[in-house]
Amino acid sequence: MIYGIGSDLVDIKRFERVIDKWGRRFLDKIFTFREIDFCFGRSRSTAHFAMRFAAKEAFSKAIGLGMRKGIRWRDIEITQSSNGKPGLNITGKSLEYCNTWGIGGRHVTLSDETDYCIAVVVLETNL
Repeated sequence: MIYGIGSDLVDIKRFERVIDKWGRRFLDKIFTFREIDFCFGRSRSTAHFAMRFAAKEAFSKAIGLGMRKGIRWRDIEITQSSNGKPGLNITGKSLEYCNTWGIGGRHVTLSDETDYCIAVVVLETNL
């Protein structure tokens, strides 16, 4: 059964300005080391950062709490399988909430064009 659905749209150029202004300080606050390494290893690294940011926002909307009540940016990690499928690795309070509310299925999709990227997250309960 679907628990929640969240989506987020990010302007890649605006996101690039944020990275240019705040640099590594911003990246280290929002992204895990694996996410940072992954994005810097890609062409159009800013688009990859923006997609992951959108996915974290989409997760916070799908769970219904936003980025509050102990949910931290780095507790929501966007992964990628060897075949390119994105996934969600959840830790900390985010994982506690998922376990408490029986959220076992976590699905994410990412897409980008020249100027924008979007992420959609679907959370499912085990009940």
